[in-house]
Amino acid sequence: MNDDDLTRLLQQHASRHPAGEGLRAKLRTQLTLQAAAQEQPRPRPGWRERLAALTRIHPAFAGAGGLVAGVALTLAAVLVAPRLMPDGQLPDELVAAHVRALQVGPLYEVASSDRHTVKPWFQGRLDYAPTVLDAPLREQGFALLGGRVQALQGRPTAVLAYQVRLHKIALYQWPAERGTAPEKLQRRGFNLVRWSDGAMQFWAVSDLDGAELERFAAAWRKAQNL
Repeated sequence: MNDDDLTRLLQQHASRHPAGEGLRAKLRTQLTLQAAAQEQPRPRPGWRERLAALTRIHPAFAGAGGLVAGVALTLAAVLVAPRLMPDGQLPDELVAAHVRALQVGPLYEVASSDRHTVKPWFQGRLDYAPTVLDAPLREQGFALLGGRVQALQGRPTAVLAYQVRLHKIALYQWPAERGTAPEKLQRRGFNLVRWSDGAMQFWAVSDLDGAELERFAAAWRKAQNL
């Protein structure tokens, strides 16, 4: 019996059982992480390497050493400063990811309204621990549905799913270096609100009215300060 015969027999007589939702969620997560790893961008040079490159002065400019060093240090400060403003394409990418999750899923890979279930689920799937809030937001009408890992600009990113009435909210978050005040944007009819608490950068995306999404962001910020 060759391989073709064995394959034919298995197709004809082997029983098939659909995979459970838990197994499918794990497979989706692993595929997301693998895709993100393959798309990982080349790391940017550290500040020491950039400063060293800036201070490699051509001999022709050696006589103006003090001036050149000052210019180099100024440029180094610009390069070393954290990039707080994301790419112009990021809002479009976030909206597209949210639409895909609504259309074909998954909106969340771990389904729970309990942060003590959702937050531990991210362990081993990300290199940071996302913030998860449940009861304080639920009191304001925003119910936690669950969470998932999303490949965003080549990096695995935490996404929390919330619901208010029939509207879904996707809350993306990743590490940040400085706090920023909330800012509202709009793309293709979807509203976005972004802010940072100094530890995490947050982007909320929804078809909610802009004022209502701002209320969600305000409730989140207030809950974190309790």
